[in-house]
Amino acid sequence: MGIESVSQSGRARRDGAFAGTFLPVTTLPHAVDVRRRAGWLPEDQDDLEAWLAGHREQVEARGEQVVLHPVLTEFQELMDSDPVVRMLINQMIAQVPKTKPYRKRHLESVAQLLRLINEVLTMAPEFGGSMVATPLGAILDWTMGTPAGFAAFRDPRVNAMLKKILNAWCEFLDSGDSLYVLNDSPTGWKSAEAQRTVGIEQYEHDPQDKHWGFASWNDFFTRRFKDGERPVASPDDDKVIVSACESTPYGISTDVKRGLDSLPRLPAGRDR
Repeated sequence: MGIESVSQSGRARRDGAFAGTFLPVTTLPHAVDVRRRAGWLPEDQDDLEAWLAGHREQVEARGEQVVLHPVLTEFQELMDSDPVVRMLINQMIAQVPKTKPYRKRHLESVAQLLRLINEVLTMAPEFGGSMVATPLGAILDWTMGTPAGFAAFRDPRVNAMLKKILNAWCEFLDSGDSLYVLNDSPTGWKSAEAQRTVGIEQYEHDPQDKHWGFASWNDFFTRRFKDGERPVASPDDDKVIVSACESTPYGISTDVKRGLDSLPRLPAGRDR
């Protein structure tokens, strides 16, 4: 038997059916979007588009004269100097993804894309039943369903820039500035609902400290279990498969074969 799983952060919604009678801009949603099933993005399309609309409004309220993070300036310079990268990035925004059920367009231009990403670089994930744990993934979700996006995200130059962007975001998440989401508001990780969802009592933390003794969002996200919590099930039984992290199975296969055993047999004397 083969089991595939995806990591879970927080609580994912399970009511992903369309509401209302609006016609989507795009059609033919993929049967399994593992990022949504895992809780990294809202499973309900309305929730995802509501977050994108709110994020866009927040960015637009800051105006177009916002100073971009140096890593995004470098990304802009790459597009200015490389016609292929520039073409792919522009086309992946202009094209409409056929495999994602969007009701409206949220990306209009490269300049807007950079400003949307720029805002993310000083954000930490907030708690909620429809939370966006990976905001960069939410912003780029539209482009991931386009032919140009498929080509762009396979380009080593684009991937190198995305790595730099993620590293820049990681620097913020490693800093004390990211602790602002550890509060007791409905979207804070110290709220009663968040504590129940996370099971904070299983982890080492200081209940008397404003931020539970954590130094950053990343410090909180990689918190350590208390001694004796979450023991590994049946460690001596090879028939028991234990998840390597908090995860949910999304694909189970039976009668799995590997290597040449899965190929059809050819008549004797002929090569495979």
